[in-house]
Amino acid sequence: MSNYEMELAEASESEDEEDEPMPTAEHSFICANLITELNIFLRGKNLGWIFDSTLEYRFPNENKAGKKVSRYPDVSFVQQEHLPDNIRSYLKVAPDLVVEVISPSDKDYDIDDKVDEYQRSGVRLIWVIHPASRTVDVYQIANGPKSQRYIGEEELEGGDVIPGFKLKVSAIFNYPLPPKEIGIVESSSKE
Repeated sequence: MSNYEMELAEASESEDEEDEPMPTAEHSFICANLITELNIFLRGKNLGWIFDSTLEYRFPNENKAGKKVSRYPDVSFVQQEHLPDNIRSYLKVAPDLVVEVISPSDKDYDIDDKVDEYQRSGVRLIWVIHPASRTVDVYQIANGPKSQRYIGEEELEGGDVIPGFKLKVSAIFNYPLPPKEIGIVESSSKE
């Protein structure tokens, strides 16, 4: 039996771990929309590469529990000068930008832990997207765990990570709200 087959067998035998819920259509649409916007901007600029959630980053540092950190961000960007010579492997560098799209099952403390792990690994820019409120929290490594919230027509900027990139928050959520949530988002955007 190969190592891969053994890992699959062990994973299927594990009854202690709960199955994580799969992303919703909304979650997937937001990721695809953002990847498209970033790729259109980056085309021909040789600034770096965008990756989806299938890429595993293996960070050299440990989390608060003393375990090696491995993450699959929803969307990530690595600047050209940080890309490894051999891309046929896992990336052992921190991405320069990480995007996490919040799912209904995500807990605040899990998101806080992810942001902490990303920043400790050297991720310079983190966008945490909240579909329910149609807002984005932006973390910059220089500011530590403090975030700035963006909403509506406010623009996210790539800063020195993706120079020149700007995107209105409303463009991320370029799809209709479910009918029962229309009043919730409208009232939160007036505050």
